[in-house]
Amino acid sequence: MSKIAILGLKKYREKIVTILQEMNTIQIEPLSKDAIPYMYTEKEGKVHKKISEQLLRIRGLINALPSTPNISKTQFNTIDDLFESLESIKIDNDIASIERKKEKLLTELKEIENNIKLLEEYSFFPDDLELLHLSSTLSFFGKVKSEKYQELKKKLESNNQDIILYSKSDSKMTRFVLVVLPHFPSNALASIVNLFNVHLEAVPKLKGNIPDALTNQRAKLQEINHGLQELDNKLSVISKEYYSLLKGLEEQLEIENKKLEVIDDLGVTADSFSLEGWIPTNRIPMTRNFFNEHTEGTLLFLIKTDEIPPTLQKNPKRSRVYESFVRFYSLPQGNEFDPTLIFAIAFPIFYGMMLGDFGYGLTILLVSLWVIRRIEKGKKNFTIAPKFFRNFGKTILLPSQMVKIAKAIIPGCIIAMILGFNYDLYFGFRLNELVFFPFLNSIGINAPTEGSLLLDPLSSDGLRKLLLVSGYIGLAMATLGLLLGLANSIRARNRKHAIGKAGWLLVGWGIVLIGLALIGKQSLDPMTNMAALVYFVILFAGIGLLFVGEGVRSLMELPSIISHILSFTRIIGILMASVILADVIDYVFLRVIDNGFVWAIIGVVILFVGHLSNTILGVFEPGIQASRLMYVEFFSKFYHGSGRMFKPFGIRRRYTKYQYQSPPTAT
Repeated sequence: MSKIAILGLKKYREKIVTILQEMNTIQIEPLSKDAIPYMYTEKEGKVHKKISEQLLRIRGLINALPSTPNISKTQFNTIDDLFESLESIKIDNDIASIERKKEKLLTELKEIENNIKLLEEYSFFPDDLELLHLSSTLSFFGKVKSEKYQELKKKLESNNQDIILYSKSDSKMTRFVLVVLPHFPSNALASIVNLFNVHLEAVPKLKGNIPDALTNQRAKLQEINHGLQELDNKLSVISKEYYSLLKGLEEQLEIENKKLEVIDDLGVTADSFSLEGWIPTNRIPMTRNFFNEHTEGTLLFLIKTDEIPPTLQKNPKRSRVYESFVRFYSLPQGNEFDPTLIFAIAFPIFYGMMLGDFGYGLTILLVSLWVIRRIEKGKKNFTIAPKFFRNFGKTILLPSQMVKIAKAIIPGCIIAMILGFNYDLYFGFRLNELVFFPFLNSIGINAPTEGSLLLDPLSSDGLRKLLLVSGYIGLAMATLGLLLGLANSIRARNRKHAIGKAGWLLVGWGIVLIGLALIGKQSLDPMTNMAALVYFVILFAGIGLLFVGEGVRSLMELPSIISHILSFTRIIGILMASVILADVIDYVFLRVIDNGFVWAIIGVVILFVGHLSNTILGVFEPGIQASRLMYVEFFSKFYHGSGRMFKPFGIRRRYTKYQYQSPPTAT
């Protein structure tokens, strides 16, 4: 990233801003303090206000019209062209009139639909509905739970029979038509309604018996729907002619609005303008060429600065899913190493080593592919999880986060399957000798006589080898982290930090070499073993460099380098926990399955629930621990983070044509 300044003639400032917006390549920054005394800002308030008003207007028109699928791109070369097109749109009054008519019809439609629903619900009323609207009575449609109806009826009739009641009951609800005569006390009616939790509705003002009223209302409903369809057809006709242009106008107004926000903040003089910002270094020549092609005298020059640039993460496509894991810890600063690629390599390896079972790896792989298929590709015709589990998952993670996690653990699942085949672990069962090796021998491939190809993690020899491998991985990660930290310190010309990193590197290797010598039962007497002398020289040289680079406090932290290296043995610890748990589940299942039908069912339940629980642990625990190893034991050696994201000024055009170039490539 480079910080640049652009200086040009004031008459070209709108064109320059348009070019920068279409290139989508520069993050515009406030002018530096040195330039502010020589510049001032020039607001274009009237234009800005007019664009904002027109944007609201066009959005209102678009919202009123049905969308048109085939949209042709429009082009506006100047803001005058834009305003001319806006003035040519004369459909505001027509659309407003249609919308008012639609609103009126929709209100009537809702009322008629409610009437039809009530009439169908109370179709047992035998008389003319006009009788329910006598001036001397009050009439209601009501319903109450059937178990309460008789008691409600007695309560209503206890007031000198000043009511008329028609009812129809089913097992749950009783519907009734209530006519209240003038002498019935209104306060008594209110009390009874509250006491029995009665639902009352006003009787619609209709004439005739209910069948005739229903016929009349359904005819009106059909008439209103026909009217609404005619209005929608009118809107469709307008949409076919104007929708494409309106979408283009909306997009161009948004573009102009953003451009004016930038133009209003530019530093200007009587004849010139200036702006500053950050740009990817490799885009500078292309930007200069555009300026030279479309303007005259516009200069772009680099600014020497000690500021930390914004961060533009550029990683291979396959590893970009892991950028979110790095950002979760902290976004790298613009001038430091981005560890995403290393994370993309190490995380799946650690995950697969911790899972280490073919059955679990295959299950989690299939679930991950299903999540991607269902969420990202929108194919919901096939499901493997009950609705309860899907809803529970949505409360923990957003759908986009589920997809990222699924993509991140797929390589780890494949590694787990490979290791599981080598370890002869299939949900804890040993199947190589029973299934796979006989098959290999039958096709002419000589298979081993034992189940495990490389080693058995449950054997003492296999466990020792795995622990040793995890220790070597820890040493490699610590070494790489310290080397990166050393490179950062040298680049920043921080001599003491560089000496300190070199000291930690020597101390770590010295302690590891001495430890390996002890494991190999080598002599550590420097007088008789030259290798031991070298080990101690490395160790004490590292301690000396630590003292010089980081002072006495660093000597108190010497054990931390060993704890960071040995922390990687948790890879094997989590693997062993999963393997032993699977072995116990299988052991219980095999012990109870021969003890009768009932015990066999219990055994199957134990097998299913146990392995399901272990699979769920296999999704989260290896992922959490692999991330922790990267964050704590690796990133702490070199990583600062706290960067700010590179946010270039620009917009992707969908409905309008680019004025000065083809669609820009991603920066």
